[in-house]
Amino acid sequence: MRTERRRKTRVQFIPFMKWMLGWYILSFGIIIAMMSIVLLVGKAVEQHESKVNLIRSGQYVEPDFQDTWNKKKVDETITDSLN
Repeated sequence: MRTERRRKTRVQFIPFMKWMLGWYILSFGIIIAMMSIVLLVGKAVEQHESKVNLIRSGQYVEPDFQDTWNKKKVDETITDSLN
């Protein structure tokens, strides 16, 4: 009688471990995701600050991508026509 009553009220060990393992995996996954987001945002802020500092000091040269695109297209057409 006594052991029967005690078995009913005890938490079964294996389902409890599965439940705990699931929560541990979920919590550590969320923590890792949050840390990676913080790392990426911090790196973006650092790059932006360095760009702002270069602009303030007058050392920043803005890249002009349209000129390089036009030159590459012209160079390709010249080499294609020569062959």
